[in-house]
Amino acid sequence: MSAWFTVYSPQSLQHVTPADVSAYLRGPKVDWYILAEAFGIEDEAVVERAASALRVGAAAGNLGEWFRVRYRPARGRPLDVYRWVDQARVQEELAEARAERLAGQSGRGATAVRKALVEIVEVAAVELGLVHLEDMGLVIAGQVAEYLADVCGGVICDTNDEWWTVRKGVARLLLGRS
Repeated sequence: MSAWFTVYSPQSLQHVTPADVSAYLRGPKVDWYILAEAFGIEDEAVVERAASALRVGAAAGNLGEWFRVRYRPARGRPLDVYRWVDQARVQEELAEARAERLAGQSGRGATAVRKALVEIVEVAAVELGLVHLEDMGLVIAGQVAEYLADVCGGVICDTNDEWWTVRKGVARLLLGRS
């Protein structure tokens, strides 16, 4: 079973390359130690191994894969990042978000998310396997999603069905699960 960080984008992400994502993940704005600690990972050696092994590369693209993020030995499952631009697929993703992730939600945050979804032109998503939920994969996937949302002005639905926006590198919760 997979978990997902899904980025709903109001503009094309075509200009974003694996090198851009890699530069962000390796750049000064990402403090892996603080992020890992927020996810309950306090072993600095675990963080250092993941950060030093971190690499982003192109994917096959057969099913919409855009790029892959590796942070473990090559034999380990990578984080696959998808990008869907076909409008039928985008509408399918939006319908699923409304029906499954926003059902029964009300209030200011739900209104903000629904408003944001009206303008979506493409969807990007980071797929996590169960193994990623127990290590730095969850932290890294979250940072990939935050970077993409910041670049495109989009919104994120995370693995807990919480909705976020990111502006100028700062993530802000729009809608949490009640």
